[in-house]
Amino acid sequence: MKNSYARLTLTNEQQQALDAGNGVVQGPSFVLLRTDAVLDWFGYTQDELRSALQPALEQVGDGDVAEWDLEAFLAKMHKERAAKTE
Repeated sequence: MKNSYARLTLTNEQQQALDAGNGVVQGPSFVLLRTDAVLDWFGYTQDELRSALQPALEQVGDGDVAEWDLEAFLAKMHKERAAKTE
């Protein structure tokens, strides 16, 4: 499957919230994550993060969209990272 990613433009409010916060902004229908924040939190490389998100990106590309639990995703990433460093 060929990946196609849309480049989104943030509203001024979204950009301000992202700049002012810790790199995560969750709204009623969106989650914004600054890549550097996720990488700093867990010590991941961009390739590792891309690999972890790839299944979700493919689902979206296929039109298979559902609720996403950001907290559960981040907890899973943290647990996997901790297991690698033991």
